[in-house]
Amino acid sequence: MRYQWRLILDPPMGGQENMEKDLELMENVATGECPPTLRLYRWSPPAVSLGYFQDASEVVDMQACADAGVDVVRRPTGGRAVLHHHELTYSIIVPEVHPFINNGGVMDAYRAISRGIVTAFNLLNILASVTPEEKGQGGFAPGSCFDTPSAYEVLVDQRKVVGSAQLRRDGIVLQHGAIIFKLPKDLYNKVLKHDYRLSESKKQVELGEKAAGLNDLGYDISYNRMTRALVKAFSMVIPAVFSSHDRRL
Repeated sequence: MRYQWRLILDPPMGGQENMEKDLELMENVATGECPPTLRLYRWSPPAVSLGYFQDASEVVDMQACADAGVDVVRRPTGGRAVLHHHELTYSIIVPEVHPFINNGGVMDAYRAISRGIVTAFNLLNILASVTPEEKGQGGFAPGSCFDTPSAYEVLVDQRKVVGSAQLRRDGIVLQHGAIIFKLPKDLYNKVLKHDYRLSESKKQVELGEKAAGLNDLGYDISYNRMTRALVKAFSMVIPAVFSSHDRRL
């Protein structure tokens, strides 16, 4: 059986607009105005998104963000801070009872969506693995998403290349995540506060050891190629027929 889904391919937008659109889509799926949705998008200008429960004063250097032209926005989802720059972001909005996530719990959704991402990577000849259902230990920057992988996140060459977060409301799952192409280590060091017991060079090494972008790892993948691979992969693993109501690359 194949399921009807909506596909949205958006151009780069500001952080607040991106987060508001994800929430709007969540409401639309909850009311039945649209079917489950896969949205792919980017960010302009770069933005730090804070997890819903994070204290900005503990995580972000607001003056450094202003100086670097980096927006700061709060996500509706939990998790830790992410610097959105050289990446393709996905969001999936689906009822909790949908067979794609096995009528499922939090880990069921992470597992199912990671399977779609890994399938897309395989289509692009990128060898990827998924972390087990255990959380690692942080170290780079308190509150930084990419200092350590969480359960069912995607690794390439043992480094985290995708960071994801999830929200559940009114029986609907919203999961969105960043697929990193180039990890902006220098900018991370400027805009996020750090554990000052570590030297700047040590922070750089720790982040580079634990996370990376696909281009950093030698994969010559464009945003358009990744977009096509993700659409094909999710049409296989859901399985879905995508109707494209909004296609603006």
